[in-house]
Amino acid sequence: MAEYVIMPKLGFNMEKGTVVKWLVREGDLVKEQDEILEIETDKTVMPVEAQTSGILRKILVAEGEEVPVTLPIAIIAGKDEDISKMIDEAYQKLGKTEVVEKEESKVDRKVSPVIEESQEIEAKKEKEEFKKISPGARRKAKELGVEVESVEGSGPGGVVIEKDVISYYQNHQVKVSPVAQKIAEKVGVDLGTIKGTGIGGKKMKRDLQEILTKGEEVNKTEKRISYTGMRKIIGDRLSQSKFTAPHIYFTTSVDISRIIALLKRFNQDVEERISINDFLVFVAARVLVEQPNINCSLLGEEIVYHKDINIGVAVALEEGLIVPVMKNADKKSLSVLSKEIKKLIRLARERKLMPEDYNGGTFTISNLGMYGVDNFTAIINPPEAAILTVGTAKRVPVVIEEKGAEKIEVRSLIEATLSVDHRLIDGAKAANFLKRLKHYLEFPESLVLC
Repeated sequence: MAEYVIMPKLGFNMEKGTVVKWLVREGDLVKEQDEILEIETDKTVMPVEAQTSGILRKILVAEGEEVPVTLPIAIIAGKDEDISKMIDEAYQKLGKTEVVEKEESKVDRKVSPVIEESQEIEAKKEKEEFKKISPGARRKAKELGVEVESVEGSGPGGVVIEKDVISYYQNHQVKVSPVAQKIAEKVGVDLGTIKGTGIGGKKMKRDLQEILTKGEEVNKTEKRISYTGMRKIIGDRLSQSKFTAPHIYFTTSVDISRIIALLKRFNQDVEERISINDFLVFVAARVLVEQPNINCSLLGEEIVYHKDINIGVAVALEEGLIVPVMKNADKKSLSVLSKEIKKLIRLARERKLMPEDYNGGTFTISNLGMYGVDNFTAIINPPEAAILTVGTAKRVPVVIEEKGAEKIEVRSLIEATLSVDHRLIDGAKAANFLKRLKHYLEFPESLVLC
């Protein structure tokens, strides 16, 4: 029985998908659970499996096309099944009109080679009779490669004579040096548009230099790619977040000198090193337990306070930002958390994340410290209500109070900025979150590290 292949909905926020590549062709036999195409969502590229066995009778959506979820993109059916009605219905849903070209009758299009040759000879004779050409002119035209029919005659009665052909050749010949000719062919320059500065107007290499220089400048300064796929979907979602949720930002400086020293000792005895970013996720999860009013979302007309603490870790890819989610981060030890974060980041960079790996986040952390960024603000990842950004650690002189006396020491400081949706989180709640985060980061001994 014929069935549609539909654009699957692979995530809560997925509304559209793009066909990246068809792995089978029309007419191919496919079996249930065979991978038949790849689609791109706002997060990753995923294979789509056939839900039934049969022949891929019709591909309705071409590679590169974007369509809403649940709409038909192909038809799998038996060899002799009539799928014409399904095709019509599918194209209506997709807003397309199928153009079926009717072949002309082969009898109408087929012409005898003898008749065709005869027609060409007759046309040539008519053309030659219309314009009279002297035998000398015809020989010279053949020698110089001139189409004699294009030459105006100056002989009696308008006859084309030899000097007419020579004059035409001299006036229409493009004089060009061999080097300039090669350059023009390589870059596709029409030499007829170039003014020659050589002897007799000959086109030289220098005459093409200005064009080549301009072309190089354009190539160096301009690159154009289509605003589609992951980049467009991310842009649309973040634009909606920015213009829908009123963002408010809070920044604090954090002394992470003790964390650096602690991790240095801790990493001596473990095979997989724990990073500062891992520690940030670990601490943020515990602060969210204490400050549950930050771990929320606005869904429709309701503010939902999430029981689970699922922290997204922003990962930069060439085509855009992806946020794999560490589920139940508050229930995991630092070492377990570190291993799972590294695994998610690796899968993200290999484009192997599954939908469950990047859905369900309740809070996000974006760390650009490794890129040397001091501080930055981020747009909240919907439907979450907050995102924490962290800059690079900088060694700076700090005034330290110890036993009632002040002294100056060089410490490692980072700047952390919390962006919140002001509809759900007010300033006091955001400030309390940063205060507790700063406390745990500056006094990590108060946390259990196993």
